[in-house]
Amino acid sequence: MPPAEFRSYFHARAGRFAAFYRSEPVARALGRGPLFDRLRGAVDIATSLKARRVLDVGCGSGPLFTPLASAGIHVTGLDPAPAMVAMARAEAAPWGDLVEVQERGWESIDERDAYDVAVALGVYDYVDEPADLLRRMGAAAPHVVGSFPSPGVRTDLRRLRYGARGVHVHGYDAARLARLGEEAGLVVEELRPLGRAGFLAHYGRVRP
Repeated sequence: MPPAEFRSYFHARAGRFAAFYRSEPVARALGRGPLFDRLRGAVDIATSLKARRVLDVGCGSGPLFTPLASAGIHVTGLDPAPAMVAMARAEAAPWGDLVEVQERGWESIDERDAYDVAVALGVYDYVDEPADLLRRMGAAAPHVVGSFPSPGVRTDLRRLRYGARGVHVHGYDAARLARLGEEAGLVVEELRPLGRAGFLAHYGRVRP
């Protein structure tokens, strides 16, 4: 999906995607409970690694900001969609300098060891070059956490629904996640199942 199209799609639907995080009971009733499972998983991994700086790729409306910042972790959120960025900045405002939001896409990530952990939740679903994104995140931080939908009927239905709007949806099994890590010079440290929704993967750099 070209960057401009990706940006316009999520810009137009920012409110809809942000609404998923407003109520966990409602989200679970609608079958979207894994959104909160992956959120807590990412925070758990970051805090267990004693991260001080986290890069939040495709931060959306900023649901990771409060749980990370309340643990004293500095967060840099990136998102290419202006409407998402506006909501993310409102979410970041109470945290002052502890959270910053930048309007840019993942293709611009060129930092080297600027963070302890790089996180991408709900991003790899739509990325046509996942190894490139994983490689960039792995250069920016020694640990990468990402959510990946699994192949199957659920993902096939999303592919049809989103495809009508020009959005690509990708599914990943454990073998593909391992291959992606190899391509990016990373290894799967942990793979947490998210039920039918897929996996939360923690990658680390290959040790010499």
